Amino acid sequence: MESPVSVSLRSCARSLLALLFTAATSVVAVADDPLNLLFVGNSFTAGGPIAHLVRDLATDAGWATPNVQYVAPGGQSLGFHLTNPDTLNAIDAGNWDFVVLQEFSTGPTDNAGDPAAFKSNATALYDRVKLGSPDAQVVLYETWAREASHSLYPGTFANPAEMQAQLRTHYNDAADNYIPANATAAVTTDVSVAPVGDAWENYLNSGGTIRLHANDDYHAGPNGQYLSSSVLYSTIYGRSVAGRGGLLASPADAAVLQTFADATTGMTIPGGPDGVELGPLTAGESLFIDFGGDTRTTPGNWNNFTAFLTGSSLVNVIDDSGATTTIDVTLTDGFSGVNSAGNATNTLGYPTTATSDSFYTGSFDGHTAALENRAQVTLSGLDPALDYDLALFSSRTGTDGGIGRLSRYTVDGQVIESDVSDNTSNELVFSGVSPALDGTLTLDVEVSPNGTGRFAYLGQLKLTALAIPEPSSALLLGVGGLAWVGSRQRRAC
Repeated sequence: MESPVSVSLRSCARSLLALLFTAATSVVAVADDPLNLLFVGNSFTAGGPIAHLVRDLATDAGWATPNVQYVAPGGQSLGFHLTNPDTLNAIDAGNWDFVVLQEFSTGPTDNAGDPAAFKSNATALYDRVKLGSPDAQVVLYETWAREASHSLYPGTFANPAEMQAQLRTHYNDAADNYIPANATAAVTTDVSVAPVGDAWENYLNSGGTIRLHANDDYHAGPNGQYLSSSVLYSTIYGRSVAGRGGLLASPADAAVLQTFADATTGMTIPGGPDGVELGPLTAGESLFIDFGGDTRTTPGNWNNFTAFLTGSSLVNVIDDSGATTTIDVTLTDGFSGVNSAGNATNTLGYPTTATSDSFYTGSFDGHTAALENRAQVTLSGLDPALDYDLALFSSRTGTDGGIGRLSRYTVDGQVIESDVSDNTSNELVFSGVSPALDGTLTLDVEVSPNGTGRFAYLGQLKLTALAIPEPSSALLLGVGGLAWVGSRQRRAC
């Protein structure tokens, strides 16, 4: 089962800096002019190849197709590239807008590499790049830790977290400190890190089941290559990867990985040159989602969720005015199927196309078997500083032979149960629920153990952002006030 995105506060802070960097540097080229991109590395760059995946993502987003080149013989370090004629000739050809440098995967680690050599060689290559391309931006391609079952653990590294922490530390130090302090080029502040390894770590720590590593627990498989190229694309172009094509990944897997790539880079602007700044719901705004079949979708400013399997996703859903938001909705645990036998009418004023069909979870093998199944809907891209009202409506005609359809819904620790048999008027409301620090909120749907039914249902969802209450003088005094202020601070990114 997949669980929500988890991004550290430190990664969040670096992502905001990266966003400022790319906003200031990445989109300075004329939109109609293709970028010239050079990638220098080894098999972690050649797999895909990464340069071509970044090119295809850019083209899919509407940018002029970039001119890409890569020099990436297997097993080599940046020290090798300093004397490799193919690398030097490519760099010296000049006219590069971005040059991506990827070190050997254990090089920037204390336990298995030589971080000082990595930083020195990266600086020398930076200087070489600037000789032929004075305006080029240099991007350090942070790689990922080995899979948890790899032989490097627990001997060389205690676990993947330790390996990734060392990679992160030395890549960031190279960009933030070492290259600016030691480069001889006139401009030494135009180097950044593409936090590929951080995105891998965030996804793998989420409990997701999408395989990123290849079978050797070392290199990237197709999904890992997609996630890597997504982070590099966002770093270079300063755009969210949401909505881009799956390329090597399946559409469902791509939608999930896009969420993690954007959460790691902090990018929110969608699309290509004409992308607009998106935001979450603001106070008072709502969004509507119809869960059901593709033959009974709801028109207007509704979002229609018609795929019920794990990994299915809606990216950048619209609000009740039709405006696109940063909010994604993903089935982090899928449903069993689609039901189209809800009541044709309701007393709540909702479109019957939304209330007369639903997703269901459970088992035809009876109540006990049904209790082993659970569906989960994850909303991401919410404003963690706001609270929300979450309203649900579900309906199914009949009582399933008298055993009923008692469904259990859980949000933010709150549990509400309802028998949805022949429902026409009962709307369940979770009031004032709080998203996690990373802007995610999960809804669990399952058969209630308190009943005898076989199935639970989800027909429609309404999410409304609430205003932040003004603190009273009582709240600002004493322990109560400190607690209120602290709860808001813990949500800040």
